[in-house]
Amino acid sequence: MRSKFVGLSPVNIFKPFGLGRAKAVIAAVSGGSDSLGLLFLLKDYLSTLESPPVLIAVTVDHKLRAESALEAENVGLLCQKHGIMHCVLSWDDPKPAHGLAAAARTARYRLLVQAARDAGAGFIVTGHTENDQIETFLMRKARSGHCEARGLAAMSPRSLLEGSVELARPLLTVSRQALRDELTRRGIAWVDDPSNANIDYERPRVRLGVAAEADGQEVLEQIAQAGAARERDNAALVEALADPATLGVDAAGMMFLNADCYAALSPGARQLFSGLLASIAGGRRFLPGDGERRRIERILSGQDAPRRLTVFGALIERGEKGAPHRFRRERRNLPKLDLVPGQHIVWDGRFCFFNSGGRSFEIAPPGRQELIDFLKNSGRDIESRRCEALLISPALYEGGKLAFVPFLPGAEWPQGVHIERHFAIFDHVLPGHDFALAQAVEARLGRACAEIS
Repeated sequence: MRSKFVGLSPVNIFKPFGLGRAKAVIAAVSGGSDSLGLLFLLKDYLSTLESPPVLIAVTVDHKLRAESALEAENVGLLCQKHGIMHCVLSWDDPKPAHGLAAAARTARYRLLVQAARDAGAGFIVTGHTENDQIETFLMRKARSGHCEARGLAAMSPRSLLEGSVELARPLLTVSRQALRDELTRRGIAWVDDPSNANIDYERPRVRLGVAAEADGQEVLEQIAQAGAARERDNAALVEALADPATLGVDAAGMMFLNADCYAALSPGARQLFSGLLASIAGGRRFLPGDGERRRIERILSGQDAPRRLTVFGALIERGEKGAPHRFRRERRNLPKLDLVPGQHIVWDGRFCFFNSGGRSFEIAPPGRQELIDFLKNSGRDIESRRCEALLISPALYEGGKLAFVPFLPGAEWPQGVHIERHFAIFDHVLPGHDFALAQAVEARLGRACAEIS
């Protein structure tokens, strides 16, 4: 069908995303032109399906402006007029003095994911446009300082949030002006958020500055080239990871990278591989910066003298005389977290705990003497290298005392407590660019935590 939006086909825009297989779909709607254009295009598309999912518009009130509550209420009235379910979620947490835009974005997606889970919705759909895509590229290019950064592939049309909810951005090839023209024809008014013109924030500065002067088509071509380069590096790693000899892991998460397999890769693929392993070992959600990845690659390739370096919370050691390169967590800034009944918690970005039992624990790394005494009292003799691995691993404390140490052969473990490996770089926000790479890494490293041998 053709939409009431002249020139825009909902079927062409939304069909590739497979929204029809969902029970419900969340549309993120702020009241601006992009999100309202998305909402009504999406409504038109879902009406063509034989068994359409429920459409739920969700407005996040960030509580950053006095007018925001009224604007959210007006979105609700518009949705009511058109028979669309609507709810408002509020970001009520204290606002940071610095990094407000990033904190607001994190809070927004957290609230949207929770709304999706509560509604049983498989998708969150956002109104990011071609203009946003161009701005994202220009922002990332300015930050990276060169034209080879992976982030220059810009936003992926598809992503996976928190390992379970799909994020769809179907309007990345649609201009903001096209949406505004169609909203005007339909008689639907939108709100212009004044923060979008506040040059204290990075995106408005880019939007009103370099993006306004940029050749949009040329930028889109550069995005396509960056995306192709990212896919090539990813494909090289996927191929390498298919060989079990390339990468190994022990129970506590230390990874062993075959030096010959690593050397056979292109420089770009080597930088990606070692940076990725540093992020996994350090429990980080992002890759190290371009400069840090190049530094790691130079050291592992023997071009720089040091054999060891610490990056992103990971201790990296170059293998000598055919030995594998090693990646493990450094023994600093390891957290202490409470684990109460019914809780699901991520520890240090590396391990995920589920407590379906009735006891409460504290998760923390064991102290050296505590661990020595624990092993002695349990009649265990563990070699020094294995002890070092346990000192950067989580243990369970009960009543202030070390009670359970995972990964020990035949060790006691409390009923109802489950532990598995967590990949922070993939498990929170996974761009569609990296779906195949994430699958290859998980297939090689696994989620299950084995015993130390």
